[in-house]
Amino acid sequence: MMTKKTAALLLTMILCLGACCAQALTVTGLETELLERDWSTNLFFARMEALTGVSVQASGVSDEEEYAKMLAAMEKGDVQTDVLFKAELSRAQEIALLDSGAIIDLAPLIAESMPNLSALLDAHPEWREVITLEDGRIASLPLLNEHERQVMLWINRAWLGKLGIAMPTTVTELTDALLAIRNGDPNGNGKADEVGADLIGVYEMRWLLPYFGIVADDYNLARNAAGEIVFAPELPAYREFIALLRDWTERGVLREDAFTAMHSTEALNERDEDAPVTSGMLLSMTPYTHISANAVSDYEPVLLAGPDGTTRWRDLLGSVWTGCFAVTSACEDPAQALRWVDALYAEEGALLGYAGVEGEDYTVDSESRWSFDLSGNRDVSKIRSQVLMYTGTAMPGLYPAEFIFRVDSDIDQHVFAASEKARAVSERVTQAYCLTTADQERADALSAELGRLVDTGIARFATGEAELTDENYDAWLTELKAAGSDELTALFQDAQ
Repeated sequence: MMTKKTAALLLTMILCLGACCAQALTVTGLETELLERDWSTNLFFARMEALTGVSVQASGVSDEEEYAKMLAAMEKGDVQTDVLFKAELSRAQEIALLDSGAIIDLAPLIAESMPNLSALLDAHPEWREVITLEDGRIASLPLLNEHERQVMLWINRAWLGKLGIAMPTTVTELTDALLAIRNGDPNGNGKADEVGADLIGVYEMRWLLPYFGIVADDYNLARNAAGEIVFAPELPAYREFIALLRDWTERGVLREDAFTAMHSTEALNERDEDAPVTSGMLLSMTPYTHISANAVSDYEPVLLAGPDGTTRWRDLLGSVWTGCFAVTSACEDPAQALRWVDALYAEEGALLGYAGVEGEDYTVDSESRWSFDLSGNRDVSKIRSQVLMYTGTAMPGLYPAEFIFRVDSDIDQHVFAASEKARAVSERVTQAYCLTTADQERADALSAELGRLVDTGIARFATGEAELTDENYDAWLTELKAAGSDELTALFQDAQ
């Protein structure tokens, strides 16, 4: 006869045997971190296992072409992983993978398995709308960030002070300041190497539009005074923007190759920290992507009021980045996979990906400011590659802004404060994924051709290849209408 003690021991053995035999959750995704992060040895996954109790076997794919082939194979039924983490899925890829059965619909599972994310979505129903397809399915989980750094135009305020110039408050004052930078040798090296507005290409120049009261998105759409969506070049102030570019080209505020050069990521990453600073004004989320770190605090965002006295700015990325996490049809326990990732939608789990573990990877001082522990043979690049996961492709979860903003770095504090100023006046013209799938496909096709015509037209007028006359400008607008500007505008206006 089996005693209670023997039965309890047998039950324990069975449970332990089940745990030992349970397979780890296989996790695969795209890793674009330049520091060659190895998912199989990165401490993030082991720490997530300790936090959630879910064992993970992770492998990142660094070749984007190889990753695309893997997704294509999944559509055809070759599903070799349980989870796509840092998945980098477009909306079209989400739908294709769902329709083929390669990934599963998460909509009916989130409420039961993800208390952290559910609370966030309940508090921000607009976030749920963004991640939900038009038929109600949810293909992937997002990165949520209410404090994403803003793309801004930055001016070297230290140079303005050196030249005795106040911070510009109008376009005319800005032009005068950039000319003074161009001609005044503020870097003091005795060379005429300063660039007034160090903007490369029409895309960067379009960030000047808010100074004319126009907030335009990548579809070249904006809103008029009545709040209606319009094609931005049709607004009267758009011509004033082009006239400014023409003036800056003629007077040397822009680089001579401003319309033909391209930024090189490799060149930016390998820039000489000791090289003289030459940029009067530049476009970036943070100046240290373009200049040496010791000069970052010299730059301030240029947020000029428009003609109506209102300061407006464009919110490029929004708070929701979709396509970051998906569960495949090969996963035997989707609820377990969702419980694992749900830890990233709370600060404790998120910090594992963004900062690591206190006392091991970072320390916090008496003023609650934190900094990475660089003792021994450690540096920030090693911590990013061996411990953290946030760089490279976007990871799912909640950005722990309250913690990150307390970093013990004057440079980062400067950038964060500047970004918050821009965020306070930022807006979006259209909401992400507001169109049906069919309308989105049509909008993308129209936008591709219209975008080419807009960029080409701006460059031709700005460089003087085409004279900026009423006749020529009207002809350009007619060309844009023939290419479908009215149809594109109507698609988004009807979706509002």
